[in-house]
Amino acid sequence: MNRAVSIDDLSVVARQCIAVTCLQRFCRRYQIKHPALTQFIDHVWKVGQADGESFVAWDEGFSTLPITGLGDEWPDAVRAAIPADICDTLVELVEQVLETSASTWYGGDLPATKRHLEIVLNICQQHGVAQPDFRQYAQAQAQLRGGWGPVLTDEETSAWRRLA
Repeated sequence: MNRAVSIDDLSVVARQCIAVTCLQRFCRRYQIKHPALTQFIDHVWKVGQADGESFVAWDEGFSTLPITGLGDEWPDAVRAAIPADICDTLVELVEQVLETSASTWYGGDLPATKRHLEIVLNICQQHGVAQPDFRQYAQAQAQLRGGWGPVLTDEETSAWRRLA
């Protein structure tokens, strides 16, 4: 199967993983490295394996991170590690990455996940960051779990992470 895949064909999990892949590519493009960003990225990647039993704990895990993506002020040490001319863009990108799934956490706003992913893709395009190939994130049963798609296996999660 080699047909085009649109955002509309993707599960929320796939959209979230594409968004975090874009964040990783953005950080690599600008050589941004900081443990707080790594913690955020690693936590977002766990979305693919969050199910009905583990979702709340995963959601609450953001509150323990130095960067939450929820509009909180970033620690000065993190801001100091980021080139000043792209810091605000990175903050916006992180927030949009999180909102790619957060907009559905306790509701069903699937159109919002698409809008937030489109913003992520636009930011990356403006900065010369390559967009992932959506076909690599397509799932046969993307409509399961209210559009979240099937829970990813360890192997699927690893394969998607390698796409970053």
